[in-house]
Amino acid sequence: MGSAAATLGARQAPSQPRSPWQLAAVRIRRDRVALVALGFLVFLVLTVSAGAPLAAHLLGHGPNDPFPYAVDINAKPVGPWARVPDLNDVQQSSDVDLGLPKPPPGTHKTLLVLGGDGQLGRDEFLRVLYGGRVTLEVALGATLLAIALGIAFGAAAGYFGGWFDAVVSRLVDLVMTFPLLLFLLMLGTAASPRLRDVTLGGLFNQGVLMLILLIGAFTWFYPARIVRAEVLSLRRREFVEAAVSVGASDARILSKHLVPALAPTLIAYGAVLMATNVMLEAGVSFLGVGIDLPTASWGTLLTAAWGSLLTPYRYDPVTFTPWTTVVPSVAMTRNGTSPRFLASSTAFARRSGRMRSWSSVGTSTIALRSTPMKSAPFGME
Repeated sequence: MGSAAATLGARQAPSQPRSPWQLAAVRIRRDRVALVALGFLVFLVLTVSAGAPLAAHLLGHGPNDPFPYAVDINAKPVGPWARVPDLNDVQQSSDVDLGLPKPPPGTHKTLLVLGGDGQLGRDEFLRVLYGGRVTLEVALGATLLAIALGIAFGAAAGYFGGWFDAVVSRLVDLVMTFPLLLFLLMLGTAASPRLRDVTLGGLFNQGVLMLILLIGAFTWFYPARIVRAEVLSLRRREFVEAAVSVGASDARILSKHLVPALAPTLIAYGAVLMATNVMLEAGVSFLGVGIDLPTASWGTLLTAAWGSLLTPYRYDPVTFTPWTTVVPSVAMTRNGTSPRFLASSTAFARRSGRMRSWSSVGTSTIALRSTPMKSAPFGME
């Protein structure tokens, strides 16, 4: 009898509750779209970080090395998977342009996986890889800066309220009325001589830190509004009142209780903002205030193919090559769609996990309340 009761009690013992993040991880593992998007992002980061120098070592040349023999007499670069003489400089024997002389006998040939990038005949494949590193540095750095500023201003405005909330709200409304690209063009032109050459000891390429600061300074108000609205709805919740009752400081309540509760929303918006910053980098490069050549980025690759706003290139069927436009465009598009799929799945799974955990807690609470208290005094059941 005792063993049966013990067995029954073991069967009725509640299982270990899982956190909303654990429930979200289970749901993401079942979402094939999210797994594909996550796999592509991991592959992209590894390719542009470790794959770019590895490919340059295996091919035997860098992304900025010109190859005169990779361009024909009409200045049209060679196509994909072309082998050209590994010569970076050619001496013309006469002033008349009769084409390039034949390379010396025994000249080693090098492989251009995606062909040449333009009139200089540089390796398009390596420039896409190294350009992806620069573009992701700008996009990720500007996203982190914007979210950090948005958390600081939005959380303080939503939690403290009063005059600080009014000032932050009016500042956000004022900045959002101005066109973003126009501000970036104006400030980028004014700040170019000072910030363009700042590389933090070679950590970044020229112009990367300038774009991070400019884009982050004019995109922080979007996450600030989101954080402010969330904090306004959370600051009167029971867990915040419990933290106040035990004497927790405002800084601890914000950093330990409120800001971690905003993680799903910020992750989802951060992915969308990162994809937007990739397009912004290409836009400011087209306007002439982005990354300068010969440094490669996905924006400068399109600029090299079609020119900038002040010096546009006309379409020439003799010299036009589609891969110089298609490859950077596909890279930018895939980098923009994958984070959005992953962010949508993460946010939905996090919300579902939170709702499931809340419903389980509510069910347990109802069950406890419906159980009579046998030892309670009369009138207290």
